[in-house]
Amino acid sequence: MKITKRQLRRIIKEALLLEEPADYYRDYRAGNITRAEYDQLVRDFENRSMSRGPSRLSPSPAAPRQKSQAMIDLETEPIWKGTKKELEKRVHQYLIDIGFYLPSSTGYVNPFSQGDHPDGGYTSNIPKVLRAGIASGDIDWATYPEMEPTYRKIDRSID
Repeated sequence: MKITKRQLRRIIKEALLLEEPADYYRDYRAGNITRAEYDQLVRDFENRSMSRGPSRLSPSPAAPRQKSQAMIDLETEPIWKGTKKELEKRVHQYLIDIGFYLPSSTGYVNPFSQGDHPDGGYTSNIPKVLRAGIASGDIDWATYPEMEPTYRKIDRSID
């Protein structure tokens, strides 16, 4: 049995008309979707319901989306003007200066040294430390996207 495009459109349209927030809640309770996805689906459903006409649901304004740290990082303009090697050395020196790592004999960080960095692994806290340095103004010479390859290099050196 073949289904025509018209029949498929009608089936999809009926499925959309029959769906309701209770369906999303069942998916959320089953663990198929996250809480954020559930909230977004409910908002989308309410918006669709509002566009079709009055409904028994109380309209709730859609919350403005907050920008994620990754989106903010992508929007920042590059600051570093030197070479990648110089930037890498500068990041290493910053991590040594704040006591996160101890210096190695090569002038770079010794990733196996336990400086004053918090628990949670040798490298797992580096992104937080670098972002905190940027936020506090200690690091005004580069953006996090520029420094991230250095973090990745330190992380790989431990593996």
